[in-house]
Amino acid sequence: MKCRPQWIPFLVLLLVPILAACGMDRFDANGWSGLTIEADTLYVASGEGHLVALDISGDADNDRNYPAVIWGPFPPNEGKEVFGYEEDRFGAIYAAPSLGTFDADGVTGSPTLFLATYEDSESDDDVKANFFAVDATTGFKNWSTSIPGRMVSSPTLVGNTLMLGTSDGFLYSLALEAAERSVPRAAWRSFESDGKIWSAATASNGILYFGTLGHTVHAVNVEDGTPVWDEEIKVGGAVVGSPLVIGETVYVGALDRKIYALDAATGKQKWEFQGDNWFWASLASDGTNIYAATLGGTVYAIDLGGREIWVTPQKVSGPILATPVILSNTLIVATNEKQIHQLNLSDGREEWYWAVGERVRADMVSQGERVYVMDIEGVVHALNTERRIKVWTYDSQK
Repeated sequence: MKCRPQWIPFLVLLLVPILAACGMDRFDANGWSGLTIEADTLYVASGEGHLVALDISGDADNDRNYPAVIWGPFPPNEGKEVFGYEEDRFGAIYAAPSLGTFDADGVTGSPTLFLATYEDSESDDDVKANFFAVDATTGFKNWSTSIPGRMVSSPTLVGNTLMLGTSDGFLYSLALEAAERSVPRAAWRSFESDGKIWSAATASNGILYFGTLGHTVHAVNVEDGTPVWDEEIKVGGAVVGSPLVIGETVYVGALDRKIYALDAATGKQKWEFQGDNWFWASLASDGTNIYAATLGGTVYAIDLGGREIWVTPQKVSGPILATPVILSNTLIVATNEKQIHQLNLSDGREEWYWAVGERVRADMVSQGERVYVMDIEGVVHALNTERRIKVWTYDSQK
């Protein structure tokens, strides 16, 4: 395996507190925006502020088939008004769009993509996140609205309610209307946390769980936004990834090198696990074990009681910011060193790795034996993990 300069993980660690202090908007959106997949359609949101839908149905039959464009890139360069757009571009996109079908007033809506963007501003007081609903079948814009602050995480759709976290520390709720082109109304007054929210909230049994850069984890009722836990739950470091909820336990990784297991009903800590470096990426799970990756390039497998499964944690080529993906009996891990690693799920052995053109920060998506990765230059890579080949690449910036 190719060696990496030893200073790279330390450089990433140095940049993280700067990102937190200055706000993500001071940095290029490329590489943070991501992918959404549904059936045979891959939706690609680029840091340049465009959205495209790709037909990936041919990947399974012909492993060298280039993806066909279903629609986009939107907003289009010409004739944008026909598709409902007034904008020439969406603005900086820092997270993957969320895809969902909602029910409102007894009416079932069509599949819709929800994405948040914002433009940089010289004054923090003037920053607003622009929020869009796009018809997933046609690419037409259904509606757009704005909320105060910056939004760098994916929205969470629960029933007909959208939950939006901002880097100003607020959680907003929007109730979707039966008329798909109607701008949503506020479902309840915003919930104010004590730190920036950089990841999507996780919904489970009518409760939203989310972490903040203020070293806290919160649980609020979806219906009215009231806190579920009696007291504020503090952990030892900033929480960048989305919480993982399994049964009656909430699991979060933090930037103090620890994973915390919290009681879902009370927030009380059940156990903690010590890693070798910061846990930036969200945790992955097959329902039996948890797979966690650090900025030090280490991958851990632990059971739901916090005990290690692999005899030795696996070291890969560099810092890991993207959430690992579980495919059958393998674990796919992307690094900031331009490599994708395929690990054996049972013991962590490296089975294969691919080189991609640039570093990877955004979360991957998968379907069947295939995994889709977008690097920081906006190039999408389709990889077949069974045949261990790269199927195609698509440049979303062109």
